Amino acid sequence: MPDHAQTYPVDLQVHSTCSDGTDTPARLVEKAAAQGVRVLALTDHDNISGVAEATAAGARHGVAIVPALEFSTRADPQQDFLDINILGYGVDPADETLRTTLARIVESRIEQKIRQVERLQTYGVDAPVDEVLAAAKGVPGRVHIAQVALQRNPEKFADIDDVFRQYLAADAPCSTYVQRSFSLTVFDAIELTHAAGGAAVLAHPGSYVRVQHVEAMIARLADAGLDGLEVRYTYGQNRGYKGASPQVVAKVITHFDALADRLGLYKTGGSDYHGATKPGIRPGQAGLTTAEWRRLNDALNLLPQDK
Repeated sequence: MPDHAQTYPVDLQVHSTCSDGTDTPARLVEKAAAQGVRVLALTDHDNISGVAEATAAGARHGVAIVPALEFSTRADPQQDFLDINILGYGVDPADETLRTTLARIVESRIEQKIRQVERLQTYGVDAPVDEVLAAAKGVPGRVHIAQVALQRNPEKFADIDDVFRQYLAADAPCSTYVQRSFSLTVFDAIELTHAAGGAAVLAHPGSYVRVQHVEAMIARLADAGLDGLEVRYTYGQNRGYKGASPQVVAKVITHFDALADRLGLYKTGGSDYHGATKPGIRPGQAGLTTAEWRRLNDALNLLPQDK
């Protein structure tokens, strides 16, 4: 599964304004189509509210939309599960258990982010709660807090990453972390994905810098029913690897490609496009070839209508 500097016709991780991206689902699909993407998975954090809009836009622009999402999961240091994200592909957006659970997650997420903003304010950072919620336009995330903090306090921060470094990262010196009142374990996310008819994939496995033993962690998830690994990913443009050379990124991708083979896991890929919140990333920058997608879809039936 070699990586190439190209636009992939299949991008299985993008985010819209329904979570922490800056493009509406329709605009995102339009941009992806212009790049040559023909299969797109909308993977907003903890919600599927943008899938219908993306699907309608896909019909107009010739892009097949995989109904999907990205679960944020509860930290469990004893099991070495820290900051783990599970991508749920091919889920049924009408599944009642999925919809009910996601509603609880969104409610808890909003409550958590309000408390996090209030904690940030105790450090003397001007960041009104109502502006953070308005910036989100959907489910608030830390990036929305960072956007408002940067806009309101330009003298305190160099950029959005600087807000994370000082306050919003898990290991920030002035941490504003607040635990959610309701969240899923990694195992819950895998089980919920399967119950909704989907396949569970570990997002960006090379990004878990706080996990002590990444390969052992992934092996445990494979034993618990994990279906795949997101092998191709824009590591060079994301925190933890930002600015890494193409050689370093290629080595990370090759490592997890081989690990997926050893553990019998399917391989996916995605750009993690967020729009302006992650500048330098474009739809299709990472993903799958058409042949790889067909093999994956034949095995997992993520998109039955795919031709």
